[in-house]
Order: sequence, then structure tokens, then C-alpha cells
Amino acid sequence: MKIGFFGGTFNPPHSGHMSAAAAAIKQLGLDKLFFIPTAVPPHKKLPDDSAAGIQRYEMLKEACKDIPNSEALDIELRRGGESYTADTARELKAQYPEAELWMLCGEDMFLTLEQWYRSDWIFKNVNIAVFARNDFAEKKLARHAAQLASDKGASVELIKSEPVVISSTKLREMLKNGAGGEYLSDGVYSYILKNRLYGVRPQPDKLWKLVEPWIKEKRRDHVSGCRAEAVKLAVRWGADVLDAENAAILHDLTKGMDSNEQLILCEKYGKIIRNIDKDDFNVLHAFTGAEIAGALFGASDEVCSAIRWHTTGKADMTLLEKIIWLADYIEPGRSFPGVEEVRRLAYTDIDEAMKLALGMSLDNLKNRGIKPYGATFDALAFLADKGE
Repeated sequence: MKIGFFGGTFNPPHSGHMSAAAAAIKQLGLDKLFFIPTAVPPHKKLPDDSAAGIQRYEMLKEACKDIPNSEALDIELRRGGESYTADTARELKAQYPEAELWMLCGEDMFLTLEQWYRSDWIFKNVNIAVFARNDFAEKKLARHAAQLASDKGASVELIKSEPVVISSTKLREMLKNGAGGEYLSDGVYSYILKNRLYGVRPQPDKLWKLVEPWIKEKRRDHVSGCRAEAVKLAVRWGADVLDAENAAILHDLTKGMDSNEQLILCEKYGKIIRNIDKDDFNVLHAFTGAEIAGALFGASDEVCSAIRWHTTGKADMTLLEKIIWLADYIEPGRSFPGVEEVRRLAYTDIDEAMKLALGMSLDNLKNRGIKPYGATFDALAFLADKGE
């Protein structure tokens, strides 16, 4: 039986780690590969924006779902203190005494192996698989492997794979700027969003992929139209484009739920809905959608607020709140009397556009025999007073 183990901070685990590991499983013929997050790395200090050990372990469990014959182990986290490879290898050898044990490592780690704690024991008891970044690195590593074999009796094999050039440091920086999702599995990215790790701001295309199953097929064109409109409005009025796009993607998250499901969510998130027709999905979904957007998809407070008020409006709305309200109202799929004038005003005088659209919305509800939510009157009154 061949068992491999791959240690590191995995902060977060990304496609560079996973593609290299998959190549090692195939080339070495491993029956099992364990990903082992360090507790305290002895060779470097974890950055201040790092995820906690248990969070890195949970992310690895998600990442392993995409790699056959792999599993995340928390043995170094449970052991605590500085994580030494020799100690981890001893535990694995004790658990799998008949197995052929392989340690996976990167180029930088491999070139400093002789300086590691109990390195002589590692060379005698563990086979080493090292990832080469390119042909030049492969030649350098091959020379070092030959030297280790001669001096230490080490067994070394170079793993050949197409490298994914991304560092965890660079990826964490990208996540703060609404990028980097393409380097993460859906499960890992969802975990990062839900737990708001690394100061993440959702990446719109990756977010859309995660949100799409929540949105009924008949509403997807509307959400896509709202997304495009929100971006254009944000550019026109100097708002945060990323926030606008994400709010539009998330605004109808719970639109397809029935009234009972909506009320259950209200209770779950401690939202007491007063002065509202509880069968009016058009209002309830805004409240519950805002809660889900924050709790499951890492939306900021500003984005959640824009979702919360995108149906009713309210007094003293922020620019982002106005943009999402209008994007929902005038997206290209909307066709009703007066919408073209609102569209024109939305790009020339956003407050006048809001006043016209709010008034039209109130008239529409009155004609349908629906009692409007009080905040809609407040929104229109505030804008009227502001314009005087």
C-alpha cells in the first residue's frame, strides 16, 4: 500500500495545491493521499489575515471532494505546537506500519530539507516526492536529489505536472479585491464567503455560479438584466461597481420560496415583520434575501441593505440602495407604461427617477388592491422634501 502526505498551511487550499497533488497520486500510484494543515509552521509565521487552523482544515475537506483517494487530516492541529514533519511521519508510520510512505513537498521546501528537524530520520524512513515548477527547476532538483541519495540515502522522485502559478499570498490579496475565485473549488470558495475569510469580496462570475441554483429558471433573465443595469448605473453615478453587481446577483435569492418558507427564514434570522401582508412575496423576499446574502454568501452590510430595500425603498436611501432599486425596476426585460421615462431619468437625475418610479409603484399597488409597505411612502416623502 502506498500512502502520501502533503503538509502545509493551505491558507487557503487552491488549484495549485490540488493539481500538483492529483499529479502525484497518478505518477506515484498512491492508494491514499492525506492533506495535513499545519498548526504552527516552524519555518515561518502565519500572516495576520490567516484563517484559523480549524478553518483551513474545513477548507481542505471541501477541496478533497474533487480529488479521488484524498483526505484531510487534522493530526497536526490536534497535536498542537510547532508542526514537525518527522513527528507527523512517525504517527502515520505507526498507523500504517506496512505502507510505503511518501512525503510531497514543493521546490523551496525540498532544497532546505537537510535543515529540518530530524531530517536524517526522514531520509531513512520516508520517500520524498518533489514538485518541479519548470524544466530549469527540474534539472536543479534532480542534481539535489542525486546528492541527497548519495549523502543521506534519500529516495526522491520528481513529480511532473503542469504548474498552476499562484501563491497563497497573492490569492489572499486577490480575494480582497473581488478576484481569485477561479483558483478555488466551489466548496472552498463558498466556505470562504460564508465565513468572510481573508477580507473577501465576492467575485461576480464565481458568485453567480454559486447563486444560480437558488434562482428559478424563469427569473434568471431578470436577475441577469438587473445585474447588467446595476453595473451601468454604478459606473454612471460613481458607485462601487463590485458592490452593485453583487447586490444585483443576490437580490432575488429567496424570490422562489413560498410564504411559509419566507416566514421561517424571518424567524431564523430574528427579523420581525410588522405592518406587512405576509403573503406578499415581493416584500418578504427582500428581507430574507438580505439575510441569506450575508449569512451564506459573504455580502457586506452595504450590499445586504441594498437587497433589503430593493422592493420597498425607504427614507434617505444610499446611492447603492437607489441603484439596486432602479436596476430591478428598469432592467431590459421590464415593459410597462412609463418605464422608458424612468430609464431616461435614471441616467440624468437619479432622485427624480426614484420619485417617478416610487409614485408609479404606489399607484400600481393601489390599482391592484394591495396595501403598500410604509417604507415606500417614507422613501417618496423624503425625496419630495429633499427636492423642495
